[in-house]
Amino acid sequence: MLRDAYAQSRPVPVIGVTGPPGAGKSTLLDRLALHWAERGLRVALVMVDPSSPYTGGALLGDRYRMDRASAHPDVFVRSLSSRGHVGGLSRAVQDVTVLLGALGFDIVLVETVGSGQADLEIAQLSDCVVVVAVPGLGDQIQAAKAGILEIGDLFAVNKADTPGADTVIAQLRANLDLVYPGEEGVNTATRPQRHAALPANAALQRRHGGAGEGESFWRPPVLKVSAVQGEGISGLGAGIDSFLAWQRATGHHEVRRAERVRSHVLRLATAQLLDEVNRCAVLPGLLAEVAQGNRTPEAASRALLDCLHEARARAAAPSGED
Repeated sequence: MLRDAYAQSRPVPVIGVTGPPGAGKSTLLDRLALHWAERGLRVALVMVDPSSPYTGGALLGDRYRMDRASAHPDVFVRSLSSRGHVGGLSRAVQDVTVLLGALGFDIVLVETVGSGQADLEIAQLSDCVVVVAVPGLGDQIQAAKAGILEIGDLFAVNKADTPGADTVIAQLRANLDLVYPGEEGVNTATRPQRHAALPANAALQRRHGGAGEGESFWRPPVLKVSAVQGEGISGLGAGIDSFLAWQRATGHHEVRRAERVRSHVLRLATAQLLDEVNRCAVLPGLLAEVAQGNRTPEAASRALLDCLHEARARAAAPSGED
């Protein structure tokens, strides 16, 4: 099925939604899915729940917040367990999004587990990342140091009807001012670009442009929404559509998808290599030597890889040869 899905090569826009626990991501996704479904699109929602480090189980409870969208005939909802995978997603998510595209869905929304600043894998999976923020979860320093700020294509400040929402918006915009010149949305790069760091940041250039004079670039907008009240959803949906249109017009969507394929292949190769290493017969002895102080961890890792290379060489050798 996956071979057929990848062979179809029907890229479907993947919208990643991430943010801290309790930010209202699931309720926001419910509203967004309904927003596009009511406009004639087939929408798929994929939500990743964290697995217990002790039992391996996951509640998969995000779907219960989909009481509006899940009743729509053109909306499909699926929960996945992270199964211990780090980065805020499940190892299967990339293949799931490709399969959903092959099945004819027009847009896929993916929600991360929401564990905080380290869950940045969503940026490698998605065509557009929406970072959800809420009042009361930290000051401007906390916002500035969070790596999650660097992956957002749009920022949605949820629970806008609660005190402090305007402060969060002002802090996010102040931090973005350090990187991006211009207004929110599509801009044209000029020289000099004041103090902004966009021209010097290669990763941001690949995603948002702005490398040369006259080139179009995207500055992530900061939008106020209330998922519970349904306020600001149309504006957020229009902002996502605008970003996807800018990507297609400038060719940045091809760059992003090439990086997605690369990261997925390397991730799978890493997992397969780790499985082989865990089955290596010399591993227990090497670990014991490190624990006893007879070998450094670096030396043990090199010995482990040497053993793995030798085992592969023996397996590849013709029968009868050493």
